[in-house]
Amino acid sequence: MAIDVVITQKGLLKQPLTEADLSPAGLRSGHWNQAGALDDGPASDGRVLCDPARPGRGCFLQAVPGEKGRAALRQTLPCTPGDLEVFYGLVERICQVWRTDRFTQDGEEHRLCDIPRLKEGLLKGCAGLLKTMAERWQADGEGVLTGAVYPLYVEPEAVERLKSGDLDFFQQYLARKQTGDRYYAKPNFYRHDNGVDILGLYAVTEGVESILPLAPFVPPLYSVYLQDFHVTDEQVTEWRVALNRVWEEGGQLTGRTLGYAPFAEFAQKVGLDRCPRFDERHVLVSVDDVSKILG
Repeated sequence: MAIDVVITQKGLLKQPLTEADLSPAGLRSGHWNQAGALDDGPASDGRVLCDPARPGRGCFLQAVPGEKGRAALRQTLPCTPGDLEVFYGLVERICQVWRTDRFTQDGEEHRLCDIPRLKEGLLKGCAGLLKTMAERWQADGEGVLTGAVYPLYVEPEAVERLKSGDLDFFQQYLARKQTGDRYYAKPNFYRHDNGVDILGLYAVTEGVESILPLAPFVPPLYSVYLQDFHVTDEQVTEWRVALNRVWEEGGQLTGRTLGYAPFAEFAQKVGLDRCPRFDERHVLVSVDDVSKILG
């Protein structure tokens, strides 16, 4: 579920949106990659925005610099109170740039003065949706949640807390998991020359804290983002880890792949099962010397 807002600029002398209008100071901006993790830079049709201090689920702003006619915003539900502050803050900002106090939400026209009432109603609705979602996760035995920065596989103890519909805990949980400078190691997939076998490849860079699964798997979100290449866990015949090193040379960052290791061998050498847990399916890994993995 989501809420959709459309803002339309009227009049003959239209004001184009600037990069500063689309990515206000203080917000983090980027785009979701094929694994649902946030990468830097906008997509071709818009950008994801969130508060870097308390990233929740993030919102998507569909507009590019120079846009004069129409901007659309989407907020996935249930969301956090902080998400709604960012979302409606962007609505207000674009309305002010375009000198209008009207916007359309889910097909119904509203004024800027309606925003406090809309937020109040959405907070009540989000609490109920969160409770329902957590109850379904508990019944299914696994909870997968899209976040602003990383997708999360929610731990059973967190699911139990979320069953109460506690939006403050929801916001704290998402902020705790999604703040910090970490690399989300998403798998890339390659078809072998025989046209049948598929290689799943993760990448780990020396000295960079990475979020890596305890056991390799095809993320559910890949079915949404990949086109003409539908892959399941059963189809992947080999899982490997690319081991990279990055250094500064002549004032520029450069790097190369030193080699590859089977995932099971990598997991054994770094003690993956003893690494700090990130969520139900992932741990935090930092390799000081990747050459030792290859030795």
